[in-house]
Amino acid sequence: MEFVFHLTDYNDPALEEETVRLLTQRLEAHSRKTMPGVWKATDSLHAYAAKGPGREKRRTRYRIYGVILIALGIFVLVPGLAEPGTPVLTGTGIFLIFSGFVEFALVRKRRPPKPPASCRKEAAKLLEQRRSIDWTRPENRTELRFDGEGMSIYAGEETKRVPYADMTSVFETENLWLLLYGAEQAILLQKKDLAVGESEGFKPYLLEKMEKGKEIP
Repeated sequence: MEFVFHLTDYNDPALEEETVRLLTQRLEAHSRKTMPGVWKATDSLHAYAAKGPGREKRRTRYRIYGVILIALGIFVLVPGLAEPGTPVLTGTGIFLIFSGFVEFALVRKRRPPKPPASCRKEAAKLLEQRRSIDWTRPENRTELRFDGEGMSIYAGEETKRVPYADMTSVFETENLWLLLYGAEQAILLQKKDLAVGESEGFKPYLLEKMEKGKEIP
């Protein structure tokens, strides 16, 4: 089995919000991995709230949960901001404080929480870079091929190979996948660019191959 992408323009306006959501997913997944204890407590609070009584009785609970989450966020954020600075602690603290304010917002009305400003800024930067490329020019034509061994990137006359063992995460929205590999490298893939293979099977295929790649010494 293989999946092949031929990259085209990233001009769809819908990609802006979807890219923000992808980066928000990445931020949460990273903070969950590095701060499991904090997230276990956060998930317990949300699970307990979901089992509670009607809206009228939940308002006090939302306020209490908001205070606890903000306090947790400040507790994590302060050491993260101290010299020399710890990005993981800083990101997790900001996310928890943000979640606390969401709980206060639920007292009035349920609305989808706004993503952190850092994710929106990073998404704009990523899309700007993608949109600055004319993918129709021969020197910019790029093909990505996923086969049994890994990912091959054919860009112009250059070829790059990335084994599944080097891939760390993959996130998905309606029109996009965000694939992370190496230390800080990421590829934003559009579902419309998938030329070979079925989109429904791409993420499960990647996850399976990435898991097997971890088992190889």
